[in-house]
Amino acid sequence: MSLSSANRTLQLVVRLLDAKNATEPLLDFGPQKPAIPLGRSAQPLPREAPERQGIPSRHIAGFLNALEQDPTLRMHSVLVIRNGRLLCKAAFGAQNPDLPKMTFSACKSVTALAVGLLMDDGLLKPEDRLVDLFPQDCGPVSRRLMKDLTVESLLTMRTGNQFNEASSMTEADWVRGFFLSPGLSDPGGKFQYNSLNTYILAVLVHRLTGQTLTEFLTQRLFAPMGIADFYWETSPEGVEKGGWGLYMRPEDLAKLGQLVMDDGQWNGRQLISQSFLAQATKTQVQTPETYGDYNYGWQIWVGRQENSFLFNGMLGQNVLGFRDSGIILVSHAGNSETFQQSNYFRLASHYFGGSFPDSLPRDPLAERELGRTLAQLSDCSAPLPAREAFAKFAGKRFITRDPKAAASGLLPLTLQAVENSYSRGLQAITIGGTRAMPEIFYEERDHLHHLKAGTKAPCYQSLNFHGNVFQVAAQARFTHNEEEQPVLRIQVDFLETPCTRIIKLIWTPQGLLVRQEETPNVDYLVETNLLAVSNPASKALLATLLGSADPDFLTWKMSQVFSPTMEFQEES
Repeated sequence: MSLSSANRTLQLVVRLLDAKNATEPLLDFGPQKPAIPLGRSAQPLPREAPERQGIPSRHIAGFLNALEQDPTLRMHSVLVIRNGRLLCKAAFGAQNPDLPKMTFSACKSVTALAVGLLMDDGLLKPEDRLVDLFPQDCGPVSRRLMKDLTVESLLTMRTGNQFNEASSMTEADWVRGFFLSPGLSDPGGKFQYNSLNTYILAVLVHRLTGQTLTEFLTQRLFAPMGIADFYWETSPEGVEKGGWGLYMRPEDLAKLGQLVMDDGQWNGRQLISQSFLAQATKTQVQTPETYGDYNYGWQIWVGRQENSFLFNGMLGQNVLGFRDSGIILVSHAGNSETFQQSNYFRLASHYFGGSFPDSLPRDPLAERELGRTLAQLSDCSAPLPAREAFAKFAGKRFITRDPKAAASGLLPLTLQAVENSYSRGLQAITIGGTRAMPEIFYEERDHLHHLKAGTKAPCYQSLNFHGNVFQVAAQARFTHNEEEQPVLRIQVDFLETPCTRIIKLIWTPQGLLVRQEETPNVDYLVETNLLAVSNPASKALLATLLGSADPDFLTWKMSQVFSPTMEFQEES
């Protein structure tokens, strides 16, 4: 990225880590995520008992139980498909697998399908040079530096471009930022993951067809396949982000995985060429082994050891296809992983990487056992809390003068950054309602959030954050901490995303302590280095802006905003 872009990115990091002031965005993108309507699918996948497709119901139950019992995983939903038949749809906890879900980078593979259609139409070739496709965006320096970069360089993540996801949060013109980036690292050489490569592919779709990526895919793939009720966020330039920003139902993602599995055919109709998918799903470039057990094709991951393909998004959003058995697994989660590092892939391979017969005899007992497993996974029921526990909090308004409240909000900070929708600061909390359904009035500086949190079962509702509308499930329970202080714990699952907000209201004789946490949490951010900087110049600038670039200091700064503990006083 350019020096000015790097400086702006670091400025945003500093603002994010300022626990005493509300984060001011460097750019006003406006609302990114509207409320997504949800109707009935025009083409739901056929449902069948697992044995009809040769998979024992107990085998699937064992897989789901293994996922649930793994302490390193936070699964949200899993679909099991074979030969285009949906065998199992599992929800974990309060999650709803029928809602459109944030896909993160799994949608890069969807953008790749649009590029494949352009190639099928003769509008684009892998060897086409970027400087020829973007003549008005490439100055003399760019033309010289990027003369050997091609469409395939974008598809295989080998442009070496330094204008990346962080840069896009601080720049309004992403195409210009991409082509004016002077920091090319090994252009056309080794694999270097960068979502802006996929964004440039989305721009190509728009420029070559005169349609948006959404319009083009709807006409060519989504409408014929009955895919609806999705939404793709756009850049400040009005182009779909391509490499992220797509919300889609898991079952519709499964259909796209089935399209790849069936070499481009859907209901007997060839929607995309077999020749493109053959190239897209074979190893084109080796990837670092630390990423996981997959190489890279054309925006689709390819198994190193197994005959498999993968649409992969951070935190556990996956479409995993085992070609030899025709099995597809679609998963959504809030795992601490950027690529394929979690135990999910080990368990998926263990349970589904082998061979299965075409069919098995019906096993009603095993089917009922699987049904009980599914019910247990989604069971959030809890007993009604005691009256005296609720009485400690009910009917009271607590106000704060704690400086850390100025940067705190109900929306998880991860989503605030992704959606460019920052809290203006927390001012007061009021608890009302009943012990079966506490109501939390969460007063931020510019908005009052009315949150209902069931104690016996989650309460489902929508919340609006500056025009960004999220479906949530909120559940409360009364407990005590290690000091025997009464605690009202509220878990808010943002159902369309991998994120969860946890609020702990701790009653003390002096007032209320409010402790906020979220997943993904600080540990994940530290482990993945998402907010760190690698080059000496950036470290020096960050040290100047923050006072230090020491890793322990940065971890402490991050914990102040991602996991704050704030003091509130009861209003007299």
